[in-house]
Amino acid sequence: MKLEIINQQHQASTKGSIVFIHGACMGAWFWKDNFLPYFFEKGYNTFAISLRNHGASENNGKLRWTSIKEYVEDLTQVIDSIDGPIYLVGHSMGGFTIQHYMQKPSSKVKAAVLVCSVPNTGLWKLVARLLVDFPLRFLIANMRLSWHPIVKDKKGLKKLMFSKDYPIENMDSIIHKLQDESFLAFLEMVFLRLPRKFQLKTPLMVVGAEKDYLVSETDTRKMGKHYNVEPIIIPNASHCFMLEEGWVFTAEKINQFFDLH
Repeated sequence: MKLEIINQQHQASTKGSIVFIHGACMGAWFWKDNFLPYFFEKGYNTFAISLRNHGASENNGKLRWTSIKEYVEDLTQVIDSIDGPIYLVGHSMGGFTIQHYMQKPSSKVKAAVLVCSVPNTGLWKLVARLLVDFPLRFLIANMRLSWHPIVKDKKGLKKLMFSKDYPIENMDSIIHKLQDESFLAFLEMVFLRLPRKFQLKTPLMVVGAEKDYLVSETDTRKMGKHYNVEPIIIPNASHCFMLEEGWVFTAEKINQFFDLH
């Protein structure tokens, strides 16, 4: 599978490499402006990937029925292609993908971070919220088996993924970059393919956002408890706070965590 990879590499890095995995409807671009240069300056080789049928990665024409299992295959492919120690950072669906990958991780993976990750218990609570707050658009999305009716709506997208203070003039650029997502993957994240119970052998960090509409603080805390990890909850943060002011605070926390491992 030919995957888009935005990367920055040192001639000789002693810290290893970080692989960043994006969330639903996004791509490698999500990490490009903030997290990639930050961690590159900290001495890591940085790799942001676009999963199959996302961004500039190979499009096999079957996005609607692409499985989380296939996203795990993409992540595995990238990890296997990189030499030296590897660290993982996954946002939302990317964090869900990491949870599946971590059931049989490579020994090269030294630690992983889940940021506003889809929880191991699934997104069934989110479905109820969408039915209440976006009944018509959610109905249309299900009838079309497409997320365009939701992610291409400026007002709705801001409520779903960004803080109230996020400049509305920035939304056009974000919406232009967003794409459709696998409807099968969504169903798998709700209930069809939840991570099996397994013994976590790789150090894990869980980061949540206090004002996250898509993944509640409660679900993030439950996920942390499931993995025996005390989660870090970012005050007043939204689902996509990595694109907003204040992202450096979380990047610093992740950097400190990686330095320990």
